[in-house]
Amino acid sequence: MPKVVIELPSGVRREFVELQVRRAIEAEMARLAFVEDVAKKLNLDEEDLEEIEALREEAWREFKRELGLG
Repeated sequence: MPKVVIELPSGVRREFVELQVRRAIEAEMARLAFVEDVAKKLNLDEEDLEEIEALREEAWREFKRELGLG
């Protein structure tokens, strides 16, 4: 499993950052489990999932542009 090293500025509590990272990982794991479950129920294959992921990425890029984030 890859590791991530984060340098924290002074004043930023390590415990807070660790909690937020843990929550983000748990959310991503739940999202992956949800996608796998839906894919099985809808009989989607890998090609379908790749197409859906490409559409999701495109929608996210557009949303970020609308927010002025990139």
